[in-house]
Amino acid sequence: MPISKITLKNFRCFESLDLELSPKTNFFYGKNGSGKTSILEAIYLCSSGKSFKSSNISALINQKNKQGFKVKSFDGETGHIIEINKHQTKPIEIHYNNQKTPIAKLARKKPATAIHNQTFSFADAPPDFRRKLLDRAIFISNKRFSHTWFGYYRSLKQRNTLLKQNITNTDTWDRSLIEHGEALSQIRQEFHNNTMEELKSLIENVSKAHKLNFLKDINITFRQGWDENQSLGECIHENNNNDKQRRTTTKGPHKADIKFYIGNIDAKQILSRGEQKLFSILWCCSQHKVLKNIHNLDPTLIIDDIKSELDNNLMGVFVEALNYIENQVIFSCIDDQFSSKINSKFEDFKKFHVEQLHY
Repeated sequence: MPISKITLKNFRCFESLDLELSPKTNFFYGKNGSGKTSILEAIYLCSSGKSFKSSNISALINQKNKQGFKVKSFDGETGHIIEINKHQTKPIEIHYNNQKTPIAKLARKKPATAIHNQTFSFADAPPDFRRKLLDRAIFISNKRFSHTWFGYYRSLKQRNTLLKQNITNTDTWDRSLIEHGEALSQIRQEFHNNTMEELKSLIENVSKAHKLNFLKDINITFRQGWDENQSLGECIHENNNNDKQRRTTTKGPHKADIKFYIGNIDAKQILSRGEQKLFSILWCCSQHKVLKNIHNLDPTLIIDDIKSELDNNLMGVFVEALNYIENQVIFSCIDDQFSSKINSKFEDFKKFHVEQLHY
């Protein structure tokens, strides 16, 4: 469900802030350093227990009051409350409806995806990033997935430990690796296929108003991490000697990837940075539509600095795409130059001039 209200206390540059959000489209604008990203960061924190800017949670504490911060989000439809407290000398504490909740469960309570300047290009990102994005979406929607995921990676770790110790008999962990690995890959493939269907529909709808020639011939393929013509068991058996020589498991779901091509050429060699960013946004929107239409979830899409890399034409495509996004979208920009386009298209739209929020 969308976030209706967010409250910050001693968070980043804000000593105190209360905001009422739209369930659909929210736009924050202001000068660099005004706090746009901090607000988006706080909203993402309520989904993940983490910042998308810093691995050091203590760095989020306001420098004028260094004891700690509090972030609270409220869902007006369900009445659910998430409260996050971080004291300078204590671990982060997360409460969901006044009950202490581990970070691992938070993503299912209030799912969100953040796109920012360090992660906007899925095509140019390393495979590990694309796997994590896919797995996080599945983790949110499929409660059984965590058992399969941890089962595979636990087996992988144990098998690699034996290989590093030059122990040749890995049969016990091979069986566990294969069982969980086959299931893991099947779940990933199914979610990817559903995302592709939503992406095709989204591109078709947006293309009615804007030419998207750079996406016309795009080919997106899920690579499971081993030969498509083999079972995982056959692959592990065939590569056993090679794995022993390298002392690591060289093939399997831990090598999975999503590849993007224009024709037969890697998309990152053709697409501009702006086109890559727009595609990343459309891909996330498609994942969110899968979560909503198939799994009845309402994730929030957070986009920091939307203007960066997008020219007027690509920005127009983004604005058009908002017509087909049913979930909450929260994005920021350094100025207000796009507000006229957005205001004319949407009724449930809220705009915030961040400099005016400081008090």
